[in-house]
Amino acid sequence: CLLAVLCWTGCTNATFTEPMPLNRRDLNHFPAKWQGTWTNGDDLTVQIHPTHIYMVSSDETIQLGQSARLRRFHGYLVLSQAQNDPNRWNITLGRRWKDEIKLWEFEANNEDAVAVWQEVLKAEGLESVGKGEKQSYVLSPENNAAFRKLLTQGGITPSGSLKRVAPA
Repeated sequence: CLLAVLCWTGCTNATFTEPMPLNRRDLNHFPAKWQGTWTNGDDLTVQIHPTHIYMVSSDETIQLGQSARLRRFHGYLVLSQAQNDPNRWNITLGRRWKDEIKLWEFEANNEDAVAVWQEVLKAEGLESVGKGEKQSYVLSPENNAAFRKLLTQGGITPSGSLKRVAPA
């Protein structure tokens, strides 16, 4: 997958059973400091508007609502995107510092991250589906303390960073 797809449309092979973090209020818009045009300097340019993200290179829009939930957690903005199955959500985490947004995701190809998932979630909260190239994981933390451990103990994988494009 291209960085654009990894970061925003979620082709990752690790999903959650519901939007994260659990039982938190959905934001109905992106914070003002996140709004604007951002790029990775290569093949990805995104425009963050109050209620949606527009991917310039792929002409795709992610609209906040039932299938795209935005929540705050532990210093991150967490974007949960529903897949075809209502019990499968891709999670992307972002953290803005001045004119840069760093992005993370749950990536099953990262063996160290998978080891953290296994340690934190145990068998009850981690389902492995398929094998080899087709292997995927379904994560279901029992509470936000478990979700926080996934973030702080190495369960997320950096997926890139975006720099703000200065207005013309």
